[in-house]
Order: sequence, then structure tokens, then C-alpha cells
Amino acid sequence: MQHVRATGPSAGDEEPFIYKKGPAFGMPGVHVDGMDVVKVREVAAEAVARARRGDGPTLIEAETYRFRGHSLADPDELRSKEEKEHYAKRDPIPAFKKYAVANRLMADADFKAIDAEIEAIVEESVEFADASPKPDMSQLLENVFADPRGFGVAADGRYRYEMPGFTSGTAEVS
Repeated sequence: MQHVRATGPSAGDEEPFIYKKGPAFGMPGVHVDGMDVVKVREVAAEAVARARRGDGPTLIEAETYRFRGHSLADPDELRSKEEKEHYAKRDPIPAFKKYAVANRLMADADFKAIDAEIEAIVEESVEFADASPKPDMSQLLENVFADPRGFGVAADGRYRYEMPGFTSGTAEVS
């Protein structure tokens, strides 16, 4: 698998393999091709069995390829068309479908039923979101598990973004 850093590939860059850190924390580290669903399942099943035996956790590094930019704002112009095509051929979803059909684990009709169910769930979720009222500003930091006083809430209890000058970086916060 080609290793691409966030800053782009450079000659001589050495990839920091996370799985190699496992033994330092008293656990095995395993590297797996995250584009291979069957291999990932094998590694995960072995890790689960190890944990259930009472032998502790396993650090699994499953490398995959991101098919799109980081966000809608990322035009994804740094990767070549050839690179994207190379990984598109290894897309784990169609690869698993081919494997499952070839090994008679599932039929095409099963995949079509799953796709239809997913599409219905997504459509229902979008309709629910569209019909829901916008959340109140008081919910901005709800379920944030860090102390918000140093981040989004001023000493007077107001959200910092509500303070004059916040967006220009001139707000006085205590």
C-alpha cells in the first residue's frame, strides 16, 4: 500500500507505523490492509478472542484510502488521477461484494436489499433533520466533554462568539 502523508509524499519520508507502539504498552500491535474487509475481520476476530481469553487489548492499525477530500471545502487537488484510479480498483465495498458472491455467502439480491434499506434510512434521517427545528444556542456545548470555560464560555456565562469583536479576534474575555 502506498503511504501518503497529510503534507504530501516526500522522498525519504518514513511512515510512522502506529501498530509498532503496541508492545510499549504491553499489547501486540497488528498492521492490516484496511482495504481488505476479510483480512480486517480476521484480525479483529483474533483480537476479540484474545481479549475474551483475558489476554488484554490489541492495537490494530488498519490502513485505508480516503476517496474524497477531507471535507466539502477540500477540492482534493493534491492527489493524481492515477492514484485515485489505482485505489478505486481496491475499493473494499465492491471487492467484498465480489468475494461474497463468489463464495456464495450472499447473492446480488441480498446486496440490493441492503442498499434499499440503507437508502430508506438515509432518506428518513434527512427528512427528520429537515423537519426538525434548529437547536437553541444554549445547546452549543452540550455533550462536549471538556471544560468549556477556557474555550467557548466567558466568565459571565455568555458564549464567546456572542461577544463584540469575537470574529475579528478583539473580544476581551476573562
